Amino acid sequence: MYFKIRGMKDNDIDRIIDIERESFEYSYPPSLIMQAYTSFPEGFLVVEEANSKKIIGYIMCIIEWRNGHIISIAVSKEYRNRGVGTMLLNASEHILFKRYNINNIVLEVKFDNKIARKFYYSRGYEDKRLLKNYYDDGSDAILMVKKNPYMSSKNGPIIINMW
Repeated sequence: MYFKIRGMKDNDIDRIIDIERESFEYSYPPSLIMQAYTSFPEGFLVVEEANSKKIIGYIMCIIEWRNGHIISIAVSKEYRNRGVGTMLLNASEHILFKRYNINNIVLEVKFDNKIARKFYYSRGYEDKRLLKNYYDDGSDAILMVKKNPYMSSKNGPIIINMW
């Protein structure tokens, strides 16, 4: 099976909303998804199954205070554990670190989501801070950070005060 990554298009939104709802108990509303897309279209990527052109995953990122922020990443259940999430994360990191030379990429993940946390740890993300009662259901999140590996250490320490 062959997968292709590309930028999101306006007519992809319904499928992205379906994947979002399938993946998360509390999904983002379509208005927020469209707001993220219009504010930073380059940060919104999808993966499609090459033969059928069916969208099977997406990632949405924005840039805030010289940091990339992964708002959401999800892969349709039937395509998980096939490298689709890694494709999306690699492509987003390339855009954010190489093209925009951002300092760090940050994301929030549910504290008890061991699978997602293990995935991010394997990609070089580190726990930065516990965010108590972060989600609508009152559960906690972990703020995770990955420093730009292409920046020299003479740029100074990572300082993230806004979270």
